[in-house]
Amino acid sequence: MKTYTLAEANKALPLVQAIAREVLERRRERRDALRQIRELEQATSPEGLCQSLSELDAHLYQAEEGLRNAKREYESLGLTVLRMNPVTIHFPGRTRTESLVFCWQEGEDGVGHGHPTGEENEPRRPLRVRSAE
Repeated sequence: MKTYTLAEANKALPLVQAIAREVLERRRERRDALRQIRELEQATSPEGLCQSLSELDAHLYQAEEGLRNAKREYESLGLTVLRMNPVTIHFPGRTRTESLVFCWQEGEDGVGHGHPTGEENEPRRPLRVRSAE
């Protein structure tokens, strides 16, 4: 299993953020498709309803497939997806003295939080970065 230093996690962050932007777009598409499906299901006119629902189902499937692909892409980098909304990614990490999990969440500019290994489901904590002396 790949582990990351804090510097390596921050170096990988542009790719992680690009995937997160794709996730945001797919979530929006899925939300819009679900809204349109609900609206069409409540429509009183049967003309075109089946065709419209079929097209929306296909659009919804594509959005959900995009979300599954994004998760697989993260996992191929050795990362763990804690959740997809908001996108929260765990980097298996290491410092000079211990292993830990670096945590990045959608909207953050850098990797600045983490968890002790084994406590990934606990609230994340700000990292204490020591200056090089």
